[in-house]
Amino acid sequence: MFTEHVPDRNSRVLDFGCGYGRVMVELDRAGYAALTGIDFSEPLVARGRAENPGLDLNAYPGGPLPYADDTFDAALMMAVFTCMTETRMQAQALLELKRVLRPGGVLYVCDFLLNRDRRNLDRYQVGQEKYGIYGIFDVEDGGVLRHHDRNHMEALFSGFETLSFEEDIFETMHGHHSEGFHAVVKMPS
Repeated sequence: MFTEHVPDRNSRVLDFGCGYGRVMVELDRAGYAALTGIDFSEPLVARGRAENPGLDLNAYPGGPLPYADDTFDAALMMAVFTCMTETRMQAQALLELKRVLRPGGVLYVCDFLLNRDRRNLDRYQVGQEKYGIYGIFDVEDGGVLRHHDRNHMEALFSGFETLSFEEDIFETMHGHHSEGFHAVVKMPS
């Protein structure tokens, strides 16, 4: 879906929440020449640099992105909102992406939606009691994640033109099936 909306392989692309660069490797193989990755996790960025020294991977402590306005033609976020449990942080990230995307720039987002299976319903209930927001849950490794309702995501994308929003079922890295979505939104020209 990303390549459909960003066909120019010379587009300047920001992978926001790149981890160790797994998606950037695929985009590089697909011929994208101007890739930049940024992530909060220094250990993941270090791993990516070791595994793929040709990738432009950068640790990011938060706050304003270290790029000028209108730097990128496109950006992508893969399961980033799931890792940002606070709506305020999510909105701030999108404000920064709006700043660094050029007019008409495209943002591709792939993330998780609320699920209706017993396992998730139980952990959402526990998370709501603990954190005050339905959809937040603790994971075994000590992390805290969040699944979202579609209306929440669509509200976050206000100010963008929605080109596509498709629901899907993903297999997680732990082998579970989870409801999710692929969205492509565009900056006003």
